[in-house]
This record gives sequence, C-alpha cells and structure tokens, in this order.
Amino acid sequence: MKNFKPCFVIAQKYYRGYESFVPLYVENILKNYEDALIIIVDNNSKYKEDIFDNLSGNKNIILLENNIECKFEIGAYKVGMNYLLSNNLVENFDYYFFTQDNFILNKKIELGELYGKEMTACPINSYFFDGECRGVWEPLLNLLNLNNNLDKINFCWCSSFVLHKSKLEKMYEWFKPIIIDNRWASSASERYLARMLWELNNFKNDSIDGDCRELSSNYYDPWRVNPRENINSFFIKILQQKNENTVDIE
Repeated sequence: MKNFKPCFVIAQKYYRGYESFVPLYVENILKNYEDALIIIVDNNSKYKEDIFDNLSGNKNIILLENNIECKFEIGAYKVGMNYLLSNNLVENFDYYFFTQDNFILNKKIELGELYGKEMTACPINSYFFDGECRGVWEPLLNLLNLNNNLDKINFCWCSSFVLHKSKLEKMYEWFKPIIIDNRWASSASERYLARMLWELNNFKNDSIDGDCRELSSNYYDPWRVNPRENINSFFIKILQQKNENTVDIE
C-alpha cells in the first residue's frame, strides 16, 4: 500500500502578546505524519525569532521569510510554492496543505482516501459564494480567463486549502500576478481561490471539514475554541482578531 506523504505550508504572522499556535500545529503534524515536510513562511513579523529559534534544526521544518511584494496568506504560499518548485521537491510529497498559522491540524487525515475520492484541490472549510470584494477578484479572474461558472463554486474559508501534487504548479502560475498588500485584497482571495480550486478539482466542490457554518455549530466555536480539547474536526480555526493595527506587546 502506498504511503501518501503530506507537506504543510503555513503562513505565519506573529505578534508578541498573542499566543502562537505554530508549535502546537507542528507537534500535531509530526504526531500524525512523521515524514511530513513543514514549511513556515513568516510575513515580516518583528519578533519571528520567538517562534523560529525553537523550530530551527528540525529536519522536517523549513523556515522562510516572505520578502516579495505580495503579503498575507497568498504571499506566504507563493514563497512556499516557489521554494518547492525551485528545489524540485514537488514530486516528493502527495498532498500540500496551505493554511494560516491559527488554522491548525487536529487529527490525521487519511490521504489515501482523498486520492481514492479523486480529491485534487479543495478548501479546508467551505462556505457560500457571497460575491463580496468584487472589485478585487473580478479583474483577477478576467486576467486568468476564469471569470465564469461562478454559480457552481462555493468559498475557501480563511484562504486555507489542500492541493494534490499534480495541481501545485498550475496554482502557482495563477498566483504569479497576485499582489496583496491590504486586508480587503486578502479577503478577496477566499472568493477567487474557490474558483481556482473548483477547476483544479475537476470541476467539482469538495472540502476537508465541510461548511464552516455547520462546523461551528456542531463541533466548535472559533471565537472560544480550546485547540487542546477533544474536537472532532480535522482542522481547528482559532480567531484572534489581529489586523493591520495590531502591535507587539513588549
């Protein structure tokens, strides 16, 4: 039986005074997938060493800085994808998880089951396509010739998703023209990612944990969730309300 191997690309933005869930995320990954690769990309945190220093030297972990113009999640993912492609690593792993640093793995996903269901690209959590941020996503989808079939897609909650290795290079090509430097533009990514993932998933909607509205009511409240409790979902989202005005607490 094939041993399916995952890689996790984590977009980090750390502020002193706010708990980082990256150490717990890494612990959960390695507990479930001892041969996983973990790429953590920092988005210009002032004190990233608070986290990086304790993770350096681990053979499963690669620590990168986002020094490109595009920031937020998509910028971090672009840096991670470029590293994988430039170092010819893509074929070494079967599935690639791209998530925020506070959207953490909770329990093992049987990757062979994803492959058996022909799931090649999907959000961690879905939602309904609301059409917000149209001024950002519509020009991009026009540029990529993807501004169609919007009645068939859903939503990529928190811009966190999974790709089969066969789809990573195509997603990176779509990402190349994207530049995000503010939260509104970042919010638009939840919409255009849904269109991209639908196409890469052979024109169908899947997700790892289902609709986030149902998940919130049945399993956890992301405003108050304790990620160390026994929770039934594969991933856990912890909301911290950090934004452009957040500052480090010295």
